[in-house]
Amino acid sequence: MGDAKVLHNREGEFALLQPVATPSDRTDGSVARTMAVLRALISLGPGEQHPLTVVAESAGLPAATAHRYLQALIREGAVKQCGPRARYALTDALHGPPSSTPAQPLQAGPPSPAVRAEIVTLQSRTGQLAFVYRPHLIGTPMRICTERAYGPHDDEVLTSPQIVFRSLESAPLDADAAGLAILACLGSVGDHKIDIAHVREEGHAIGPSPLPDRTMIAAPIWYGSAVAGSVALLAKGGAPMRRATTRARYVTAVMDTAAVISGHLTRSGTRQTS
Repeated sequence: MGDAKVLHNREGEFALLQPVATPSDRTDGSVARTMAVLRALISLGPGEQHPLTVVAESAGLPAATAHRYLQALIREGAVKQCGPRARYALTDALHGPPSSTPAQPLQAGPPSPAVRAEIVTLQSRTGQLAFVYRPHLIGTPMRICTERAYGPHDDEVLTSPQIVFRSLESAPLDADAAGLAILACLGSVGDHKIDIAHVREEGHAIGPSPLPDRTMIAAPIWYGSAVAGSVALLAKGGAPMRRATTRARYVTAVMDTAAVISGHLTRSGTRQTS
């Protein structure tokens, strides 16, 4: 795994989908623009106030578009508006650590009904296997499963070889798409050689899963401006996954779910995904 590269649409390698424009596809819309605004505020200085024109330029958005998303982030409590000249800043709780500082591992806690409901909805919406992972950054950076929804596929998972089952529950961040979705948002963590630039740019990763004949599609979960975990879908391989429309539908479903869970975590002020 150490010398693997993230490549586009190569069977057996980690891959990323090119954006697919559809009327219901929010991956190129609100989620991407929201993240562009948040990243702009972080790069400009998370503890400082910035005028709209500067935020818009840094985010690569028209001023009117940046203003619309800033107002939405203000309503969510992630951004504050300061002074009569409308300067913007991240709220104190969302300054987060510098990109070179690993996020702290999520604390164990009781299951979140909101997160559970979203992952069950994802499984039902797609008919595939769905998982939520959190990062564990002490020692070898790992992704650890906190929620899972098997649907009618529980026999496939529970009768799988023990090594496969263990890999579904926990694995190094560079082992598969679920970990790469987290790793791409952490900055420099560990000595890995996998190219994660495309994962960071596109906001999701696709690659082989621990279960044979299934492809893993994953997107990061955010707590404000800090990564809190990932949502992963294990889609049945074969002819359906070779169809661009099917792959795009699954990517949209995963990214929608990750965005909704991110909203739950940020609004509730907790970094728990379990």
